[in-house]
Amino acid sequence: MSRENVEIVRRTIDFFNTGDVDKALEEASVDFEMDWSNSIGPLRGVYGGRQEVRKVWAAFIDAWETVQWEPKEIIDVDHARVIVVNRVQMRGRGSGVDVDATGVQLWTLAAGVAQRVKLYQSKVEALEAAGLSE
Repeated sequence: MSRENVEIVRRTIDFFNTGDVDKALEEASVDFEMDWSNSIGPLRGVYGGRQEVRKVWAAFIDAWETVQWEPKEIIDVDHARVIVVNRVQMRGRGSGVDVDATGVQLWTLAAGVAQRVKLYQSKVEALEAAGLSE
């Protein structure tokens, strides 16, 4: 099952990168939760439900001329959790400001759908949250 979970996360990221938020959320539960409470950016907060996450993701993508979420490492934690260490590159729409950042998410999946994704500022933090160490 964990291999399937890794593929679900990969597909979600791939669709996000194409700007297709609906497709990106196809394999998310209706009550999918996006916990960005650790964010240092404007999306800081916890968003509940696929519809709310869809709105947040669509608004985020619209604010940027380009957005590329590139997984650098995917860690298959266990049968229900996947850690993604990624690089995000964006160019501001209108401003032309370039952003190049690293982020880490801990995804929780069950029954073939994503249940939750939580943002961390470092791999160490995400590993600790998953009960692992580097």
